[in-house]
Amino acid sequence: MKKILAVLVCLTLITGGVTAMAEYKEEAWYTNAMKECEVSLGNNLRLKKVIERAQSGEQITIGTVGGSITEGALASKYDECWAMRFAKLFGETYGTEGGTNVVLVNSGVGGTPSPFGYMRYGRDILDRVPETDPDGYPDIVVIEYAVNDWAEPTGCRCYESMVKEILGQPNEPAVILLFSARNDGWNVQNELQKIGSRYDLLMVSVRDGIYPHLDKDYPKKNFYADEYHPSSIGHGMMADAMMQAIADASAAETAAADINPDVKPVYGTDFMGLKTIYGEGKTEGVTVVRGSFDKIDKTAYSNTPVGLVCGKNFCHGVSSGTDPMTVTGVFAKCLIAWKAAAEDTYGTAEVYVDGTRKATLRGGNGKWGQSEVVLVLDDAEAAEHTVEIRVVGQGKRFTVTAVSVL
Repeated sequence: MKKILAVLVCLTLITGGVTAMAEYKEEAWYTNAMKECEVSLGNNLRLKKVIERAQSGEQITIGTVGGSITEGALASKYDECWAMRFAKLFGETYGTEGGTNVVLVNSGVGGTPSPFGYMRYGRDILDRVPETDPDGYPDIVVIEYAVNDWAEPTGCRCYESMVKEILGQPNEPAVILLFSARNDGWNVQNELQKIGSRYDLLMVSVRDGIYPHLDKDYPKKNFYADEYHPSSIGHGMMADAMMQAIADASAAETAAADINPDVKPVYGTDFMGLKTIYGEGKTEGVTVVRGSFDKIDKTAYSNTPVGLVCGKNFCHGVSSGTDPMTVTGVFAKCLIAWKAAAEDTYGTAEVYVDGTRKATLRGGNGKWGQSEVVLVLDDAEAAEHTVEIRVVGQGKRFTVTAVSVL
């Protein structure tokens, strides 16, 4: 019997079950940790309006954008990831009829930085807002990239551009910055927090609140499933921290005026208005010639929140020709997302802008098919440009996930 009980306790811990959850939620350290996760409660005017609308029965859409932690990686099941739990808790707390008027649109994609999230924002958030939502935009948007943005190519400018663009939506959504942390406590919160402070946003941090208590008051091995990802228990703690911050922000005195999105940027908002080119449809003002990238890579990354990431892509097959994929138009900036794979069948591609080689894209050890992002054009003024992507050698595959220009 003791062995059976021990197994049941272990299973409960692994899956984030009710017993384990109840035990630590009653402890003083947990109450303190939830409060300590609050980096800033920010300007609460928009949040209070969303809560009032939720309480009146209006449909509320929560959008979440981030990396694998937002996708739900290593939660025992998708319903136990922080985004799903947060949306459910928000609905139960502030919604009507058991929270059924609160819906989640999750666009988390593993192994990707904020520029990729911004490239996909229109497709994976805006286009997925339910038709039943009265304004057609997410009402709360949570951005989570604190362990993904360590080497992103725009120096936080895409992140800040995304924040400002979302704040400028006509429905005036509440924007929340969530800072996850690696299992050694590392993240890039210090850089991203400056943006949240500049725009007076609600910010929640695992590093500041939960992490200091791990292995002191609660086993770190129960919070983390690996080097980067929380277990189901960890995901649950993140959702609780979000709810604590929202409760405290909504209980505070209402801000006298709305957020001012036109403050001087911290890093820059020169990526606002980014247009993304997918393998289907057309992009106004841009001419795309697929060349030998005439196939669709159906083995590209898929996940529960969004399905096949970016939909139809631009794939060069092993028997494809040598013609480059070209993107021509008037623009100042160009980002390319591509599938970074380790398989021998995947090759190398070179990117040329107006005939000058700007980047070499290759997979290799440590790559598993994630979409990496490269910045190949970063001018201040728009001009006529031609971007070419050429596969090096023959008999190799290469997949361009999407291309964005501005």
